[in-house]
Amino acid sequence: MTISLTDRYVAATVRHVPEKHRREIERELRAAIADDIDARTVHGEAPADAEYAALRELGDPTMLAARYTRRAVALIGPDTYPAYIHALRASCWSVLPILYVVLVLVLRAHGENAWTAIFRPIGITLTVAMYLAVGVTGLFAIADRRRGDHPDAAVLAEPWTPDRLTAVDDPRPARWSDLIAEIVLAAVLIVALFVQRVLSPVTTTGGAAVPIINPALWAFWVPYFIAVIVLALVVKAVDLRLREWNPITAAATTALTLAGTVPLSWLFWQAQVLNHALTHDTGALPASGSWIAWLAILVLALITVASLLRTWRSRNRNRAGDTDVGSPYAKAER
Repeated sequence: MTISLTDRYVAATVRHVPEKHRREIERELRAAIADDIDARTVHGEAPADAEYAALRELGDPTMLAARYTRRAVALIGPDTYPAYIHALRASCWSVLPILYVVLVLVLRAHGENAWTAIFRPIGITLTVAMYLAVGVTGLFAIADRRRGDHPDAAVLAEPWTPDRLTAVDDPRPARWSDLIAEIVLAAVLIVALFVQRVLSPVTTTGGAAVPIINPALWAFWVPYFIAVIVLALVVKAVDLRLREWNPITAAATTALTLAGTVPLSWLFWQAQVLNHALTHDTGALPASGSWIAWLAILVLALITVASLLRTWRSRNRNRAGDTDVGSPYAKAER
């Protein structure tokens, strides 16, 4: 069965409303779309063109869902709020679990018992979550106000079109909010690399901070990984700017992913990532092949596979979108 643009638009809208209201909103939305299409066809428009124009006039389904449910989206502006929520959620799910696991490993390596290692990092993680929320909110508030103050903001903003709709079971396409979330994550990671050299939960008997990351890595590997992260963000920005799957950016993303995860896995296997001064001669960090190394390599392998699947599945989604939506509309938009 062919899924129409209207079906995909309705599915994208009701996905963001409470389940108990979905049927009612779906009926109301379908009726409104059908009435608009009928009115346009009466004036001579082709049914497909009328459907496309009707959906384009309704706008982004996420914003339409917010209007249906009367959610409070005025925190930083209704046009920016959905992207802000997505970026905040992605940043928290990316940063906080990693931070918590690192703190647990550091405390265990320092010789703390299991209960202390598990519960002490909770307070630190919650504090970082608060600062992360404030940082993301501040970035989006600034972006929202600059957009509103710009005299040509409405012209420069990319208008929503039905070409952005995907099939109901397709993965969500990449957005600029994804890039913002990744930039926030990268900034937090890079700042943490520098801060941990002078501020650390582990100190010597004299009170000096013991860096968590092996200081020897600053000679080459830390600058190398920072460069890989920055290049990956640049490629992601180029890919979003192109607005369609590109084999060059896909190959570059693949190369950068492997350039980051493969050397890092090798460093974990050689036990060169964590600073052995953390152990205070407790032997908690073996020379190589420890359980920490196996765990890190497993996580890196999962991240690599997920990243490569997401990169190359976009190719199939792009082809499916060309088939489902139809090239006349895409060509007209371009």
